[in-house]
Amino acid sequence: MVQVSQLRSMVAALAIFAMTGLLFSPLIGCAPPEPRPEPEIEAVDPDEVPPHEPVDEPVDEPVDEPVDEPVDEPVDEPVDEPVDEPVDEPVDEPVDEPVDEPVDEAVDFDALPIDAPVSAYAPADILLAQVDHFMERLEESVSSPDEYNDFATRFARDANTMIVIALALGLHDEDHPLKANASSMLEAAQALAATDEYEAAQEGVANLQTAIAEGGDGSDLEGTKVASLPELMEQVPLINTSINRRVRRRFERNVDDIAGDAAAIAVIAQGTLANADDTIAPDRDDEWVKYSIEMRNAAAELLAAARAVDEEAAQAAFDKLGQSCDDCHVIFHPEEVN
Repeated sequence: MVQVSQLRSMVAALAIFAMTGLLFSPLIGCAPPEPRPEPEIEAVDPDEVPPHEPVDEPVDEPVDEPVDEPVDEPVDEPVDEPVDEPVDEPVDEPVDEPVDEPVDEAVDFDALPIDAPVSAYAPADILLAQVDHFMERLEESVSSPDEYNDFATRFARDANTMIVIALALGLHDEDHPLKANASSMLEAAQALAATDEYEAAQEGVANLQTAIAEGGDGSDLEGTKVASLPELMEQVPLINTSINRRVRRRFERNVDDIAGDAAAIAVIAQGTLANADDTIAPDRDDEWVKYSIEMRNAAAELLAAARAVDEEAAQAAFDKLGQSCDDCHVIFHPEEVN
């Protein structure tokens, strides 16, 4: 009870204090604020007011918002894992080991025997080229009567040279396109060498061309006397002169021609082995054969040097060839052959 009465006393005191403040506030300078004057509003003539223009307010255009298209998410495709397929293991096949073939030692051309294979002194390919060479000369010789008269002696030499070339091709140990034709060629060349008039010579050249082109029966040939020795002995120094010029000048450019000339000399030497009785000393046939073989073998050595493009060896072989001729002429004088 005492507490309630005390509270009431305190409330009454506060009320009295408040009222006292209101009563005495003018005395202590705390006057209430004066009221603010109201702003004057001018009268507006309604006719002077501009008409209200509508203002285009911005219209919110619809914006095409990007549409999130569905993205193809990468699909994890199943990966084909490598399958170990059976691999054909390489089979070690037997390899042919290179065999050391025996190297041909330097050929001793001086020792070539009388019955040496034709390839040892006149390879088939070179002889075939000589056929073409001498046929061109023969055709030129019968191209007109005047040409025939001018080349009459050369014509006889070339016809006889074709005889011994045909003999060598027929006896050759190598296969070649004219082997079966050789006997027909030899007979046609012999008939050609026997001609002494233009028309017959022209016909003889045509027959030799036919024998070369059409061939024959491949009849066997023998190394007997087949050609005229005087014409062949006249041919040898002319060929030697050609060789000498080619060996001494521009050797490398002339190796094919040198080889061809050497082959012609070789087959002339071999083809006249049986012609000892046509010489000035028919009773010395052994010496005739000896010198003929020396000439043939020296020509074979020259041919090999030309094919090897060995100028020094070619010069040495040519000197040896010339010496064989000189030695032979001591006994068998070239101007005294039958």
